[in-house]
Amino acid sequence: MSDINRAQIGFISLLKISVPIMVGGLSMTLVNLTDTAFLARLGESELGGAGNAGLLFFLLVVIGMGFATGSQILIGRRNGERKYELIGHLVQHCLLFLLVYGTLLYLILRFVIGYLVPHLVDSEDVGIVIVQFLETRSWGIYFNYINLAFMIFYVGITKTRIIGIVTPLISILNIVLDYGLIFGNLGMPQMGVEGAALASNISEMAGSILLLAYTFIFFKNSEYQLFRKHPISIARYKSIFQLSVPIMIQNFLSITSWFVFFSIIEHMGEAELAASHIVRSLYMVLIIPVFAMGDTSNSLTSNLIGQKNVGLVLPMLRNISILAFATMALLQPIYYVFGKSLFLPFTSSEQIIELGDPVMQVVFTALFPFAIAIMGFRMISGAGKTLVALLIEVFVVSIYLCLAWFISTLPGIQLYQVWLMEFVYFGLFCLLVYAYIWKGNWRESNI
Repeated sequence: MSDINRAQIGFISLLKISVPIMVGGLSMTLVNLTDTAFLARLGESELGGAGNAGLLFFLLVVIGMGFATGSQILIGRRNGERKYELIGHLVQHCLLFLLVYGTLLYLILRFVIGYLVPHLVDSEDVGIVIVQFLETRSWGIYFNYINLAFMIFYVGITKTRIIGIVTPLISILNIVLDYGLIFGNLGMPQMGVEGAALASNISEMAGSILLLAYTFIFFKNSEYQLFRKHPISIARYKSIFQLSVPIMIQNFLSITSWFVFFSIIEHMGEAELAASHIVRSLYMVLIIPVFAMGDTSNSLTSNLIGQKNVGLVLPMLRNISILAFATMALLQPIYYVFGKSLFLPFTSSEQIIELGDPVMQVVFTALFPFAIAIMGFRMISGAGKTLVALLIEVFVVSIYLCLAWFISTLPGIQLYQVWLMEFVYFGLFCLLVYAYIWKGNWRESNI
């Protein structure tokens, strides 16, 4: 594999890496939206219970995701150093950890969750739905993590095309199975909420088979030694954990900050909370391209430092930031063309729409500083400075939540004014991130 040169950090080359990841993110988001639409037809308890179950599932698997991201950074560094044989070691160590941790989660979801849920929710009906969903979803964790291990391998070596092929296929299968298993269509049993969980399991299992088949049959995997037996190395696990633990904490902090923010909004009223949840759902769709380009920034930084091409990191960051900014500009007409119509798939309440419309305008505008902040932030992580990235996020999130709480307590404050704290969040984020990139010691990072 040739080294990454200046031409390969150009706009077209960056898009070749980023677009498959975007397609994967959009595909999985489409599945989530379809799940919501299907389950809404079953009733409020089913919709709310499955939604809470999905959030709880994500909270549990996020530790594994953090470990995988740390492994991805090391894979990128070894790929840049042309130590390809060590990449197989890293993938296997990552997969082993994920499967062991996945087994712990399986046991919790299969045998313990039924005793915990009644203490977490007030509604008995919602609690039953949560338990049904998670007990069925439990064995799918293994395939979820197998797919994750393949994903971080391909992103780490910057060969992402297969992600853009397999993920949409998984999503299409998931939607078809949802339609069949939730409602009893297409000759399948009617399983309701459990059908949604089973559909996810089967589609992820199919994804694992496709990724394994492609990697074993079509991909030149021999130089990476993916399918050779490697001894377990405590030192290798130590190096992965040094990078991963800050990312695990960071992921948990990110989820927690949303929870705290919505708790602040809840004190303003139920309509304000409902409007904010709808805005957040759309927000998560809009930022998929940013996260895909952030993954690209992360992986290329790791590769370039491994190649001793540190001088190309900042030009790469400049180009990926321009792409991210331009992509956010292309999304702006969505709001100005559709406006309040964006809320109609979610609600018909005039009050919620009127509350949410100015918030939506805030969010669309905040996409610009968000894009720039994330590119730099993910570059710092890609350089191996995950602890620095964590400290930046802890500081910024603390300021953000304190200001949001203070603003929300002022008399006569409007919902959109609380959401304006997004600009404080991303503005401060940009300031600290790029100050570190300018003055920090990320260039000498050894991992």
